[in-house]
Amino acid sequence: MCDASEVESAPVRVGVVLSAGGLRGAAHVGVLRQLALHGIPIDSIVGVSAGAVVAAYYAAVGLGLDDLIADAEAFRGRHLLTYSVNVRLGYRFEPRFAAWCGVIPGRLRQLETAAFDRLHHGVRRLGIVCHDLTARRPRYFSTGGDERVPLHQAVRASASIPRVFPPISVACGPEELRLTDGGISDPVPISFARGAQIGATHVIVSDCRWLGRVPAIDARTIWIRPRMAHTGTLWSPRRGLLAAVRDGEAAVTEEVVARIRGWFTADGATLAAASRSDAVR
Repeated sequence: MCDASEVESAPVRVGVVLSAGGLRGAAHVGVLRQLALHGIPIDSIVGVSAGAVVAAYYAAVGLGLDDLIADAEAFRGRHLLTYSVNVRLGYRFEPRFAAWCGVIPGRLRQLETAAFDRLHHGVRRLGIVCHDLTARRPRYFSTGGDERVPLHQAVRASASIPRVFPPISVACGPEELRLTDGGISDPVPISFARGAQIGATHVIVSDCRWLGRVPAIDARTIWIRPRMAHTGTLWSPRRGLLAAVRDGEAAVTEEVVARIRGWFTADGATLAAASRSDAVR
């Protein structure tokens, strides 16, 4: 076990990439929970679409993983669709719709008070990926990056599933950006996680997409792809999201944990297990 100063000087900086995937993104919570239980120190988290939601609520809002699991248990697909109707009606009937949207309105209010530079659970950098409809390319926002776009706007844009939610207009200096679901252009943003803005030396990918190619990976990348036959991008049976969380946990096998620990052994660093209980709460 080591103290905080030893962790900060360690050469290994683990970045976790949380992919797009709609409701299947609940599995990200299970992946994070297992990493926390095994004392894996996470230096940065990059999220896109569903992954942006999980990343922001964990790292920026500071929700514990048990809180996120409770949300998954309470959440229903109809909550998302009802909230979509509320948005498209310009929130004119919000008092009436709020009760039918589950945890969404309350959690969004919490998100509005969060920021890229106030992070929790030992995470030092947070990245969010959106798709720029005008430029037809991804836009990247992060801790220490272009802070003219507030975190809550970046997250809401990244999770704006096409045809379910409208694009979000965001002022970024002199530009007016039209942002939507980041999964359109960069559903698994590994290059962003490794780039200068985030600076991960080693990357753990949690890939919750229904379809999508798994590329050839190097020794500093671990690709976790939970098996979720029961949950789709926009549909899920009752308690299906809770099952997806369990699928995410199951995907972090002993072999995966051993490979991650091998990174620290190879680089002469030490795993930081001291904050394990705080991360799991």
